[in-house]
Amino acid sequence: MTQNYNFKNLDILFVDDNKNMHLIVKHLLLAMNIDKFRSCVNANNVFRMMKESPPDIIISDLKMTPLNGFDLIRLIRKGEKDVDAYVPILVLSGQTDMGTVIEARNAGATEFLAKPVSIGALFDRLVWMVEHPRPFIKAKEFIGPDRRRAMRGYEGLERRE
Repeated sequence: MTQNYNFKNLDILFVDDNKNMHLIVKHLLLAMNIDKFRSCVNANNVFRMMKESPPDIIISDLKMTPLNGFDLIRLIRKGEKDVDAYVPILVLSGQTDMGTVIEARNAGATEFLAKPVSIGALFDRLVWMVEHPRPFIKAKEFIGPDRRRAMRGYEGLERRE
């Protein structure tokens, strides 16, 4: 963990219907010197909070009611209610099977972390999101960060001369 990274001006909006997670994430963020932290227990309130003051990053759970995290991400990506569709979204979820991760990515999530989360993992992911913003894709069936994670070179036989 890089100790010298300054998150002092980072504004985080945390969305989870579990109030205990709010305390845990609040303490993790405060330990990283992030004191611009807002939270809501209902995904429907996210749009109001985003319009009042656009966050730099949203951290969201997936399993919520009445609006789940997948639908929340899709609505944000569509720019519903005139919110910033390009805001980075970090999913923090206890549902970590590959199907859930792929669905979150396809909904437009920027990054994914599993619960329970450590301060090191959260710190590293926030650093990554700030230092390596992903290009945004707008297509007929998808709006969100580029889903391709790694740029690998061709590893086959070179036939050009």
